[in-house]
Amino acid sequence: MAKGRRTMFDRSRREFILQGLAWSVSLTGLTGCAAGGTHQQSNKEPNRGVTTTELQRKTLPDIQDVDWDLIITNGRVIDGTGKPGFSGTVAVTKDRISSVMEGNANIDQHVLYMGTERYRLKPDCQVILADGACITPGFIDVHTHNEEYLKTNPRAEVRLLQGVTSQIGGNCGESVDDIPRFYQRLGDLGINYGQLMGYRNLRRLAMGEEAEREASSREIDRMVDLLQQGLQAGSPGLSFALEYAPQSSATQRELKILAEALAHHRGIMATHLRSESVQLLESIDEMAEIAFESGVSWQYSHVKALFRDNWDKYPAVLQRISDAVAKGVDLWGDMYLYDFSSWDFGTGRISISEENIQLGLAHPRLFIASDSGLYANGRVSHPRAYGNFPKMLAHYVRDRQVISLEEAVAKMSGLPAQRFRISGRGKIAPGYKADMLIFRLEDVQDRAERNKPNLLPVGMRYVFVNGQAAVKEGEPTGNRSGQRLHFNS
Repeated sequence: MAKGRRTMFDRSRREFILQGLAWSVSLTGLTGCAAGGTHQQSNKEPNRGVTTTELQRKTLPDIQDVDWDLIITNGRVIDGTGKPGFSGTVAVTKDRISSVMEGNANIDQHVLYMGTERYRLKPDCQVILADGACITPGFIDVHTHNEEYLKTNPRAEVRLLQGVTSQIGGNCGESVDDIPRFYQRLGDLGINYGQLMGYRNLRRLAMGEEAEREASSREIDRMVDLLQQGLQAGSPGLSFALEYAPQSSATQRELKILAEALAHHRGIMATHLRSESVQLLESIDEMAEIAFESGVSWQYSHVKALFRDNWDKYPAVLQRISDAVAKGVDLWGDMYLYDFSSWDFGTGRISISEENIQLGLAHPRLFIASDSGLYANGRVSHPRAYGNFPKMLAHYVRDRQVISLEEAVAKMSGLPAQRFRISGRGKIAPGYKADMLIFRLEDVQDRAERNKPNLLPVGMRYVFVNGQAAVKEGEPTGNRSGQRLHFNS
C-alpha cells in the first residue's frame, strides 16, 4: 500500500460519523425518515434536512377530494346486522351512505383525518360529532294501520320521534283499493312507505255485498287477478285477518290458491291467525300447511298467546315456528312489546305474558313491529303506536338487559328489511339509503302508557330519512324526504 494513502479502516472516528450522516441524508427520500443537521458537500448547496410537514407528505397518501354532504364522526356504529358495534364515522352523499370508516376521526380545516387517510370535505359538508352516541339504521315497522294519520299528518312526527323511518301499511286484511292512486294522494311523506294489499278489500271487490259467504271459483279467479295487479303495482304481498268477518269465511282451498299466486310472484302472505287464544295451535298448523304446500313466504303477524289460560301454549308456538322453518317454510314473525292487546286497552286486563314477550325476543325468527293504529287527529287505540320502538331500547336493552343493543337494533331494522326484501335499507353500509338515527341509550325513554297512550317518547337526537334530517336535536324539522319503498322480487 502506498505511503500516505489511508483505507476506510484508517479514518478517524469523526470522519466516519460524518460519512455516515451523509449516507443518511442521501437515503432520506427512500426511507421517509427525517434527518437532523446538515452536511457540507463541495460546490453544492447545503442539505437542510426534512421537516415534519415534508415527512407527512412523503408518508401519507394524497388527500382525496370527496363530495360528501354529511359526516357523522366518532359514534358507536350499530350496523343493523347484529354484529358487535364499533367506533366509527359515517359519510353520506345525497340520499345514500357513501362510506363507513372504523376508528376515530379528526377534522382540521375541512380535511378529515382517518388513520393514514385524508379526505378534503366540501365547504358546505355538514359535520355532526356523535361523541360516542349510537349511530344505527332507521327502524322499519312492517305492521301498521296508519293510513288515515298519514293523510292528515304527512310529516309523521309520531313515527319519527320513535326512530321509525320506514313503515308498511295495509295489514290485517285492511288496505286501500288502488295502491298507485293512494301513493299519489299521500304525496311527500316524512317517512318511507309501502302498502300491502288487504284480503278484505279483494273479497269485497270480487264479491260485493256477499263477501261473507264462501267464494265461488270465478270469484277466486277475480281475486287472483286483482292480487296480480297489486303486486305488479309494487305491493310486497297480501295481508289477512282470518279471525274477522268477512275474511273468516275463507276456505283452505281459497287460501291455498291465493298463496300459490303469491308464491309465483314472490309475494308475502301476512296473516293474523283465525285464533290467537283457544284454537291458537290449530290456527298455526293451518297456515303452516298452506305455506308448506304452496311455497309461499309466510309472515306470522303479532305473534302472541292471548289470555292467561293460553299463556302456557307459547313455547309450543315458538317450537312450531322453528319446525316449519326446518321443513323449508320461509316463515318469520313480528311482535309488539306490551302485555295487553288493543281489545284490552280500556279494561286494565293483562292478556299477554311478560315472560312470553321475553321468550319471543330470544327467537331468531321474530322481530319487532308495532301493530299501531293512528288516526287522523293523532288519537290512538294503544300506547304501542307512540312507544313500541323506544320501549325496546329503554326497557329490554338498557333496564332489563334481556337482549343486546346489537340484536335489538337488528330486530328493528336489518331483519325486517331482509324479510320484506326492502331494497337498500336497514343497514349502515355503503350504498344503502341514509336512513339513520343518532341517540344515547341512556337518554331514550318511551312515555306512553295505558292511561296516557299518546305521550311522545324522548331520546332521538337525530333522525335522518334519505340523508335529510327529519329530527334535529330532538325536535322535528318538518322535512318530508320520505320515499316509496321498493321490494326486490
